[in-house]
Amino acid sequence: MSRWTPVALALLAVACKPPRDPYAVEPLVPRTAATDAGAPARRAARDASVVRFQQAAGGGPTEALGVSFGTTRAELLQRNRAASVPCREAGEYVFCERALTPVALAQVVVSYEFCGDALCSVALDGTRTRDEALMVREFESLASMLQAQLGAPSIQVRRAGSGCRGHLPLCLTSRQAEYSARWSWRGGAQVSLSVDPMEDDALVAQVAVAWLTRERLTWDAGPPPPHPLLAARDAGAADAR
Repeated sequence: MSRWTPVALALLAVACKPPRDPYAVEPLVPRTAATDAGAPARRAARDASVVRFQQAAGGGPTEALGVSFGTTRAELLQRNRAASVPCREAGEYVFCERALTPVALAQVVVSYEFCGDALCSVALDGTRTRDEALMVREFESLASMLQAQLGAPSIQVRRAGSGCRGHLPLCLTSRQAEYSARWSWRGGAQVSLSVDPMEDDALVAQVAVAWLTRERLTWDAGPPPPHPLLAARDAGAADAR
């Protein structure tokens, strides 16, 4: 008679299972023979939604939302005051409650970033919402606007897992869904568009677009300040001299 009892065999089978990866993403819809059978078609649809990366010639856009890059902070604030657009300053940024050119979104916040005193980056955040249809609608609206201005994107992705309906922001966080597009130029500038989940609410997301100039991507505000201990040492050495 075998010395392996049913209980011992069961324990052996459990022990031989590979350890579960604690960082693995669990599918929102359990895999079955039916879902596996449709995997090739889903992969083909996913691949069809992706435009392979290709940089465009030239240096990229010279303006965003009606404002030219290189504009000074004073000029930008004056233009927004003339258009009755409320703005506030914070460090190297100016945040305004709407764009100077019409944007077909329910709500927007426009962020202007300055490299020194020259505008070098612009970002637009759309409506914070749980309405998935609104998220996608605002993404498509901005995608159409940007494509009309900049041409076809260097790369774009539109995909959502079959189990993402009703909780798209969660799928965006776990990378089971992605809505994004990017324009890139050999001169170094980039424009990126995406639907992003919010850190303070897992069920909320918003569309966002950013215009990044070559100057912004290479901007260096100077070396970091010295460590306090090193600064004190150097000061002591100077006093000794």
